[in-house]
Amino acid sequence: MIIAQISDSHIDPQSAQLKHRLEDLRRVVDSLNHLDPAPDMVIHTGDVVHNGSQEKYDLALSILSDIHVPLHVCPGNRDDRHLIVKNFLTGKNIAVDSPFLQYSIDQYPVRLVALDTLSATTNMGDYCQQRADALREMLAQEPNKPTVLFMHHPPFEIVESIYPFQFENWETIDYLTQVLKENTQVMQIFCGHTHRNVKSQLVGIPASTVPSVAVDLRLDDVPKGTTVKPAYHLHQFDGIQFNSQTVVC
Repeated sequence: MIIAQISDSHIDPQSAQLKHRLEDLRRVVDSLNHLDPAPDMVIHTGDVVHNGSQEKYDLALSILSDIHVPLHVCPGNRDDRHLIVKNFLTGKNIAVDSPFLQYSIDQYPVRLVALDTLSATTNMGDYCQQRADALREMLAQEPNKPTVLFMHHPPFEIVESIYPFQFENWETIDYLTQVLKENTQVMQIFCGHTHRNVKSQLVGIPASTVPSVAVDLRLDDVPKGTTVKPAYHLHQFDGIQFNSQTVVC
């Protein structure tokens, strides 16, 4: 199974960088559509647009809707949960009475679970008992199936960043780590938000972040000659583990 991960496209008609960000997104979509073998699906790990409105999602979808395989999205701190549900595929297990957007995608050899790490008060990440309980319930449905989590905020330190920890406090991570300790089928964690390429782990589970699609917002060092080229990740499951690579468009 091959999963393509894109993140942080930050489409915004009010930005002076709009033309370039649309071009970056178009180059990524064209690259995805020419992959051979094609990915089974694409996940966008948040901040599809910058401060969500339907107008901005319409603009992003004018490009994203050209992706040849299913596209799933988890919300970023600049997204709108309700508009993510309205405009994108969001799998199953959304609790109708929950304010949080968490869901699973079950039709592949690897199960994918989207997490909601949004805070009500800041752009930092947050998690809570209600979200953890919903995750625990979802994971209990398929205890023996290889599973990956995808979320916006990385639940680990980014030592290269001026904001090394992307959550409001460490206690919020405890809700997540307790669930992960109980569920050994979780094999990988894919994150966005940092606009850079980072590998780490959480309670022994490999975790990573991906560079932003928006080149003007990318924060990590890139190889010579690729500073104006958007990038994304490919994650290939070989039946035992994931092998990941960065694709530069």
